[in-house]
Amino acid sequence: MQIAVKILSFRYPNAERKALDNISFKLPEGSFTTLCGTSGCGKSTLLRMLKPCLQPHGEMSGEIIPELSEQQSAQDIGFVMQNPEAQICTDRVWHELAFSLESVGEQPHRMRRHIAECAEYFGLEEMFERETSSLSGGEKQLLALASAAALHPRLLLLDEPTSQLDPISARSFFDSVARLNRDFGITVIIAEHRLEELLPISDRVIVMDKGRITADCEPHELLRALPKDHPMLSAMPAAMRIFALSGADGDRSLRDWSRGEPPVSIREGRQCAAVTDYLRRNKPPVRELFKPEGKPVLTVKELCVSYGKRSPDALKAVSLSIYHGEVYALLGGNGSGKSTLLKAIFGIVKPLGGKITCAKALKLAYLPQNPCEILGADTVRGELTDAELLAEFGLTELAERNPLDLSGGEQQRLALVKLLSERPELLLLDEPTKGMDALSKAEFADFLRRTAGQGTSVLLVTHDVEFAAKCADRCGLLFNGEVVSEGEPTAFFTENYFYTTPLCRLANGITEGYI
Repeated sequence: MQIAVKILSFRYPNAERKALDNISFKLPEGSFTTLCGTSGCGKSTLLRMLKPCLQPHGEMSGEIIPELSEQQSAQDIGFVMQNPEAQICTDRVWHELAFSLESVGEQPHRMRRHIAECAEYFGLEEMFERETSSLSGGEKQLLALASAAALHPRLLLLDEPTSQLDPISARSFFDSVARLNRDFGITVIIAEHRLEELLPISDRVIVMDKGRITADCEPHELLRALPKDHPMLSAMPAAMRIFALSGADGDRSLRDWSRGEPPVSIREGRQCAAVTDYLRRNKPPVRELFKPEGKPVLTVKELCVSYGKRSPDALKAVSLSIYHGEVYALLGGNGSGKSTLLKAIFGIVKPLGGKITCAKALKLAYLPQNPCEILGADTVRGELTDAELLAEFGLTELAERNPLDLSGGEQQRLALVKLLSERPELLLLDEPTKGMDALSKAEFADFLRRTAGQGTSVLLVTHDVEFAAKCADRCGLLFNGEVVSEGEPTAFFTENYFYTTPLCRLANGITEGYI
């Protein structure tokens, strides 16, 4: 499906500025486009404007071609949301595949064939009869993609579909999307912050900023298309960032891509002379190791948790310690038990065995994966009256907005600030960077470091390996219900091969110490 957007503008009710401001672009049929930008830039709004039944209420002008009815768009436009829980609406996997076909009036004999084909294509045979509630986050998101693809759409829209997935599951999901695009010529538009995996498989990238398009180009041209010091430069793939630091981009006379064209993938980066020369010449700064003092503020010893006799143990024998002023990042795949551990520490889940010991009168604060669970006021200002904190986290302009109307990244920031205003001694954070752009994550990492320096301890579970590498004093890997490895970030990530940062993969065998 070819897409043309002409001078599209949109304003939410009572909003001070437009969410979309004179947006125009054309996408050829079968193209793969990455849509990116800082949180609140208008990505999600733009995607929803492209599917009539999801268009938000507000003041719109401009033109979207083709102009489809809601019935046509249900068949021709697939949409995959950020949170699969909000999209899956049946009890079993095959029911979910059938539901999308039933919604467009597909004949029963054709439905059976389409369901069988779709299950085979996406590798859903083993989970075909399973209850959807038993699936991991990655499996749920794959099911949401398969349900959208079962309708044979001509256009596939995806709104930050991997924000809740671990790095390996995210790469697998992107591979499935790329395969749909390659095998069937489906036009794909995906809004994401994970550019490391997406730019190498994209034909085009569109960068948005405050409702406008800042750049619209091929991935290799993005470094040159963005204005100097643009916040999205920090979100570029590791190879492209190192290329920019090398200074090679300044020599426009070089025609050999191995030195003159910005690389977008790890493979291209390792083949690029400018990148490899820079890594060999420049050693990373030596990080100061965290030195724990006194007794731990939290000790978990051989903790076991189960959700029922028929369910496998969520945690088998987890042991770890958190010290005063320490930031501890716990990583692991979807379903490994990370969230369960936080819930057990906070008292939401009762352990079967083991022991949790906290320092006397320790004040805990817990951020769940869904920030809306702790947001109840009608406005952002109602959630937080501290003007300085609102300003520090970039929430001042949103003060009169309803928290439910914010983007995922903005909701996450608001919930974090609300918790931090309570001055906790131990912060338990479940995927705190979910939905955040690169600049917001960097600022939040710095804030956590300052908070830890003032004595607050932090235990965070995350899929964001780069964030963990930047802000943690120690990292642990949770697998099969146990912490199987632990160490300070440089040792932890350089010793890992798959569960590591893009920069570490880029520098592997070239130089040491980069994470």
